[in-house]
Amino acid sequence: MNKMDRYLTASFIGGCIPVLVLLLSLFGFLSLSEELEDVGDGSYELVDALLVVAYTMPALLVDLLPVTVLLGGLLGLGALANNLELVSLRAAAISPARISSPIIKLALVLIAMVMALQNWVIPTAEYSAAEHRAKTLMTPGPVGLEEDPDVGGDREFWTRNEGQFIRIGSIQADRSLAHVEIYQFDERGELATIAQSPKAQLLQDTTWLLYEVNETRLGDTGAETQYKGTMLREALLSADQTHTLIVPASSLSLSALWKSIQRLEENNLNSESQRVLFWSQLSIPIGVLGMALLSLPFLLGSTRSVPVGQRITVGALIGITYYLAQQISGHLAGILHWNAALTVMTPGLIILGVALVLLARAN
Repeated sequence: MNKMDRYLTASFIGGCIPVLVLLLSLFGFLSLSEELEDVGDGSYELVDALLVVAYTMPALLVDLLPVTVLLGGLLGLGALANNLELVSLRAAAISPARISSPIIKLALVLIAMVMALQNWVIPTAEYSAAEHRAKTLMTPGPVGLEEDPDVGGDREFWTRNEGQFIRIGSIQADRSLAHVEIYQFDERGELATIAQSPKAQLLQDTTWLLYEVNETRLGDTGAETQYKGTMLREALLSADQTHTLIVPASSLSLSALWKSIQRLEENNLNSESQRVLFWSQLSIPIGVLGMALLSLPFLLGSTRSVPVGQRITVGALIGITYYLAQQISGHLAGILHWNAALTVMTPGLIILGVALVLLARAN
């Protein structure tokens, strides 16, 4: 990397950092305001809310990165354009493609960072947030969280629903429950069936898939046990418990999301929402590259100073339009049953295509 590349890269990063800090502060404050609504429930306090918000910062960073690189490029490289430094580079017979080279390399580094965050950091952070919320929000006792100090602090969870008691050994980061036992009682209050499963996977909002189930039926003449490879079960957890204890599907890694899609389709369940999430995650790297390149055509060849506020306004309008298009495309794919990959990837591909066309015209 020569001196020009380092200078352009440093200017680009110098514009992105304050934008990222500002956006993270703004959206982090909005997240904190939502968490403050739960302060006072159980042992959930302000410190707990701040910690949960901190755990959600990696996911928020990934969501904001496409808009950040556009605004950061317009700010950082815009200062070079106002000082006629970009014009000087053009006058020195340096092509727009050559000027774009360090920006493309930086965008590729950011894409690698996004993939690492999506696959390793975000799932772990979201699981830590759910675990901390569970420890502070859920009421301990016969129907709630319990810790056994003799087994290293592993938590088990008890709940009841419509005549059945459910014991859950532990809650995993992949939206699954370990060591599930379901005790079903009849109208007389007597134990009727016991179902035991080493693992239960959340497929949809209230639908769970139990693996290797041993179901024991108790009758007047004795007990009969039946083995089932898999079994669908509804409402192992209530909606509030699921929201508190289970990490959202959007925080799953790409591989975990794809496995979730396959499980849904194997059980003849609707997988459209999971497919939208999967392709939405894949669209972020394309959006980052497109937004990074889109800032250059607005700056190359500029022979006059443009106020910073005007650049921010243009970037904000483009960023808001892109964000809304991204959200609308996901909803359209689910409502109208359009191809999820094509529909969700279209906004990012359009941004990338427009950036490449404008760069070619500038060249």
